[in-house]
Amino acid sequence: MFSVKKSLIGLLALIGATMVNAQDEYKVAFVSDVHFHDVYGDFKGDFKGLKSEVTGKYATIRTMDSQMNSTRLFNENYFAFIAVLDDLVKKDIKYIVLPGDFSDDGQEVHIEGLKKIMDNYTKKHGIKFYITFGNHDPVMPMTVDKGKMDYLGENGKEQPIFSKNSKIKEKGGMNPVIFSEVVKEQGYEDIMKQINNFGLVPEKSDIYWETPFSKYSYEQYSFEKALEDSSSKNRKYEISYEGSGDKLGNEKFEIVDGSYLVEPTKGLWLLAIDSNVYVPTEDGKGFTSASNAGYNRVLTHKKHLINWVEKVAKTAEEKGKTLVTFSHYPMVDFYNGASEEVESIFGKGKFELRRVPTDEVAKTFADAGIKLHFGGHMHFNDTGVKKNGNGNFLVNVQVPSIAAYVPAYKLLSIDNKKGEALIETVRIDEVPRFNELFEHYEKEYVQLEKSGAKNIWNRDILKSKSYKEFANWHIQELVRLRFLPKDWPEDIKENIIPMSGKDMFNLLAVGNEKSAEKILKENGVKVSDLEKWNGTDLVTDLYRFRNAGNLALNDVSSQRVKEYKAIYELSLNNKTYDNKVTDRVKVLFSVLNRFINDYPDTDFIIDMKSGDLKVKR
Repeated sequence: MFSVKKSLIGLLALIGATMVNAQDEYKVAFVSDVHFHDVYGDFKGDFKGLKSEVTGKYATIRTMDSQMNSTRLFNENYFAFIAVLDDLVKKDIKYIVLPGDFSDDGQEVHIEGLKKIMDNYTKKHGIKFYITFGNHDPVMPMTVDKGKMDYLGENGKEQPIFSKNSKIKEKGGMNPVIFSEVVKEQGYEDIMKQINNFGLVPEKSDIYWETPFSKYSYEQYSFEKALEDSSSKNRKYEISYEGSGDKLGNEKFEIVDGSYLVEPTKGLWLLAIDSNVYVPTEDGKGFTSASNAGYNRVLTHKKHLINWVEKVAKTAEEKGKTLVTFSHYPMVDFYNGASEEVESIFGKGKFELRRVPTDEVAKTFADAGIKLHFGGHMHFNDTGVKKNGNGNFLVNVQVPSIAAYVPAYKLLSIDNKKGEALIETVRIDEVPRFNELFEHYEKEYVQLEKSGAKNIWNRDILKSKSYKEFANWHIQELVRLRFLPKDWPEDIKENIIPMSGKDMFNLLAVGNEKSAEKILKENGVKVSDLEKWNGTDLVTDLYRFRNAGNLALNDVSSQRVKEYKAIYELSLNNKTYDNKVTDRVKVLFSVLNRFINDYPDTDFIIDMKSGDLKVKR
């Protein structure tokens, strides 16, 4: 589909880098936030799963209702992951990176299913996988008893499945609880025992491998030393209450750090940063989640990583190695300056603002020598750039999730002669068997109707002809069922959501009629066009562009984009003040404009000398 040049030499030192250790060509794919759920896994309990009337298979799946209220799909991504791997086999990609959340909460059953698939592709096609940890693998640093209330059971009802010592709050209308130990949410050590390859430990074929705690140099390397260092007992760091700023004492906790550096082939260095930070809770009985803080807590609680990254980057430059860095969390503000406006609408910390890395994060890692970083976590297709003014820069590439809108993965190559990195984004529109579980959702829908449930998901989603269409339905239903009811301010829901585009345009045109007519003409927009959509459509498209960037242009017409542009331009000319409704409309279109007109995020080229970006033509 794409012509991806091979050559990842001199990522950090394109000028003066020695070429002795480098090959001419490489290809690397990034597949993030798979959230793998083994729909055909053995849950080792009394529940075999739901039997298909078509295939005869037994599937253990989450309800469609849970999927339509979650920022990720739980079931269909099983088929999407296989489709992605098949696509990469066709492209002859041999290195595949999974930047975290490769599982959906680290359960043994799902990790085992993921491992079987990746082992199979390694054996058949010679693919090497490299993973790093996300906040869903593990959810906590240690293994905990858990489960889910919303598996789909017999008669279309919810089926709770938990490990035996879990705390369960049952509710009416469900099937009886089933117990299974393979649904525990595993911690670092149990996950690493189960999936101790895929970069987490060295292979004999590796040229080099280390952790942040390794003491040997490149010249002193041996497989035996690396294997010893890969043990979880030799890759732990200390964290305490005092270190968390709580001033509750000096009791220390040891947590595994899953970071590693590997040279799988001559000249290519893959740097995996474990950016999870779990801070002890005040009662000393648990840890805070790593999901919101990301690199903001790395700066304060995992300082050893910054020193290590700086050392790795310097060594890579000295030895002419190509350094490709990846982790779960973004290193650069994914709202690219829109955070204040977003906060003015939703409030402090909402609309994913808690997950925005500070400017200090980007500055720190740019100065440490990281020029190009691939992150996940947000399920966004986005590019962020930080230039420090001292010649150091960092380009952060957000890899979209294959379990959310728009499902896609990233391909990377670098043309060393030109000093350019090529990033390509591959949509996952067609997925064989994506509708294999729909027969079970039909029964769920019937049961929801029968029980008188409110706000049921739209049954038309089961008419989806492709994975692309299914994912588009997902974002629409997520907005309708969760985002709008729970996240949006009441004044916007009351005053703006019922408006048509024409209403919004006329609101901003008051006292500005001549400019309004001119703007419509320049953008090729008619007032009648603006009557075809309303506030709900606007909000849905805002989420589309926030999540998918320019990939959303496949689902939002160019005409609609012109209409949004016209209203945004009119908002710039509007001088109305102290009118809350007008102010809200202005900010909404300003934020939408930023999401639409951001850095290139689909197919683009990075000048590795300057950090400048240009769209691939």
